Parts: sequence; C-alpha cells; structure tokens
Amino acid sequence: MNNKKFSWWFLWSVILVGLIVIGRFLIPSPGKNVNSTSSIVRWTYKTEGHILASPVLGNDGTIYVGSYDGKMYAINPDGKLKWNFTSGGQIFSGASVGENGNLYFGTNTGYFYALSGDGHFIWKFKTDDSINSTGAISNNVIYFGNNSGVFYALDQNGKLIWEYKTNAPIRSNPVVGENGTVYFSNVAGNVYALEKDGKLIWEYKSGSMLDGSVGVGNDGTIYFGTENGEFYALDKNGKLLWTINIGGNANGTPVISQEGTVYAITDHSGFNPTGYVCAIKDGYMNWFYKTDGFPTTVSLGKNGILYFGTQNGYLCALNTSGTLLWQYKLGSFVNSVPALGNDNTLYIGSLNDYLYAVKM
Repeated sequence: MNNKKFSWWFLWSVILVGLIVIGRFLIPSPGKNVNSTSSIVRWTYKTEGHILASPVLGNDGTIYVGSYDGKMYAINPDGKLKWNFTSGGQIFSGASVGENGNLYFGTNTGYFYALSGDGHFIWKFKTDDSINSTGAISNNVIYFGNNSGVFYALDQNGKLIWEYKTNAPIRSNPVVGENGTVYFSNVAGNVYALEKDGKLIWEYKSGSMLDGSVGVGNDGTIYFGTENGEFYALDKNGKLLWTINIGGNANGTPVISQEGTVYAITDHSGFNPTGYVCAIKDGYMNWFYKTDGFPTTVSLGKNGILYFGTQNGYLCALNTSGTLLWQYKLGSFVNSVPALGNDNTLYIGSLNDYLYAVKM
C-alpha cells in the first residue's frame, strides 16, 4: 500500500514539474504590452546561428553583427542584407568600427579580423586562444584580450605593437581613458591600467571572479562588479573609493550617465532565474528593478531611458526612476546589448538566430 501511494506521489510530482517547465516557456511573464510585438518590430533578419554578439552601427547607419555561424553580417537600415563575411570561427563579441570605416572583430578560433566597410578582407592576426573581447580603438591602435589571458595592441595594419600577459582569461571589453590609459579586467577579478606603450600603471585584485567589463566615468572613476555581488569604484590611481554589495553575480558592463549615476546588472540562478538592474550613486543604491530572467547589459538612451534584454526573451525599457515603461516578448534569450540608432530604432540579437530592429 505504501509503495502504491509513493508511486502516485512520484507521478504527480513529475507531472507538476513538467507543467511548470512547459508554462515557463509558453506563458509570457506579466508586464506591459507583452502581446504587441508586431506593432514595434520594424524588421527582423535571420542568421544561421545564435546571436550573442552585440550589434554595432556604422556612420552610414549600417548594422554590423556577428553570429555563431561564423559570419559577420552587414545589414542595411531597411533590414536587407548588404554583405556577409565567413570567418571560419564562431563570433561571440561585438565588432568595432574604426574612423576609417574598417571593421574589427575576433572569433573563437583565436583570429582577430579587419574588414573594409564593404566587407572585403584586409588582414587577420592569430592569437593562441579564443577571443570574447570587443576591441577598443584609440589613435589608430586596436586593443583586445583573449582567453589565454593575453592583452594585445595592434596597429591598423594588423602588426603587433605590444602584448601584456595576465594570469586568467580576458573576456572584458577594454576602455581607453582620455589620457590614453587602457583599462581592462580578467576573470580572476583583477583590474589593470596600462600605459599606451603597454607598461603596467597599477593592478587591483578584487579577490572574486569577474565576468563583466569595467566602466570608466567622465571623472576617471573605474567601476566594475564581481561574482560575489560586490560592486567597486576605484580612482584613477587604482585606489578603492567605495564598494557596495548588490547581490547575485554582478556582471556585464557598467553604464555611467552624465550626472554620474552608474547602472549595473546582477543575475540570480535557480529554477526561476532572475536578476536586477541597479542604479548606484556615490556608493549608495538609488533604486533597483527586479527582472524576470537574467538581464543583459543596459543601453542608455539620449532621453535617459534604459533598454535591456532578458534571458526569457523580453526587451524592456525603464525610466530614470526604475519604473518599467514597457516590455515586449521577442524570442528566446535576448542576450546581446541593445544598439541605439539615431532614427529612434533599437537593434538587438537573440538565441533564436534573429536580429531585431525595434521602434523605441
């Protein structure tokens, strides 16, 4: 008799778990305008692989985005394909556009590429591991890191100027300060400041894993978050100004407004993944917004609105007080950072292989 009761209990438990899992994918989470996607999507473009890389815009409005299919795509503002280039390796990170209109990006095969604005191959540089870092360009020098922990500086002809070796993979996007100082981090939780010639200025060890990148404010303050939920502010000399615990895994790239508010994200794993978008000022939490699904790094619009995607496929917009303005269901895991166009259009990629152009 006890065995029979156990069997029924086990069966109902399996059914219940199954219904929850199915509902997780089929039922949209509560929010505003979740059924109005068609009214805001201007166009979609389907690639042949997941899009984790963030789109970037050229001066002429061309949208560049890489895909897991190993191709870099150039899409016209009307959603029509301009050209694509097959790199032979998956593209995880965003591309960078130089002042000359050339495009620079890395792949998981360890190659870093340069293409012309019309998609023609210019050069490639071989590193010893995969590249997740989006290059930073300053004074005709391209900076990026790879997963063996090496940070590179190349000239515009693809020649190595110098390299700097760290003790852990570099997946962060470097930032170049006004004085030419180059800032980046590695997953061991170390933040580096290098001279233009590659010499170390300072190194700060947080003691916790660091999945995201650093952000640099107009006053030279360096911001970053770590896996244990700590969020840091360092001065330009690498000295700790303050730290605040914002919970979960603080990742992504901090975004700093003109008035000095820092927007950061966290994620909390579990059966019902969630996260927070946090607004921090001078070491204090102004507000936080709980998301349904892991959030991506936010993009800050000219009107102060924050845009971001989530793990469960939503594109969301918050105002400067942290109130949800709207959210729309786009597709599975909207993971890339939104790119904001001058014509009131937002571009974002998804794990369903689509690039979306959305009215803001």
